[in-house]
Amino acid sequence: MPLTVEHTTRYADALMTLALAAHRPATVVNTGAGYAVRVDFERNIHLLATNAPGDLSTDPDAQNPWVVRFFQRQPDAEDVQLVEVTGEWLVDAFDQALAVMPIAGIADDPNAEPGEQRPTAAGTLHLVQ
Repeated sequence: MPLTVEHTTRYADALMTLALAAHRPATVVNTGAGYAVRVDFERNIHLLATNAPGDLSTDPDAQNPWVVRFFQRQPDAEDVQLVEVTGEWLVDAFDQALAVMPIAGIADDPNAEPGEQRPTAAGTLHLVQ
């Protein structure tokens, strides 16, 4: 994992912004094929984000788009990709991916009180269960 620390430093702002948007920690992980930003959610769902083909760019001046993919771990099977979205900015690609996510409630604030209303990406209110 020699590049994990380097990528964590290079992408510190992106990690913090994504963590705030997702209401969960965002980390840099070695996927075996490269590096990605990862956020873990409930229901065995996780996000992997990259800004180079299957990897995080090592070029600090790179202007590559972000690819955000949501996966769901399956018992005794490979992870199933649920969504893939490309965007200029990481948090925008994350928001777009949530908008088309086939499973509701992902990235809800885990600290929200039951019955609390909060705005959703579409501008409607979502009642926390």
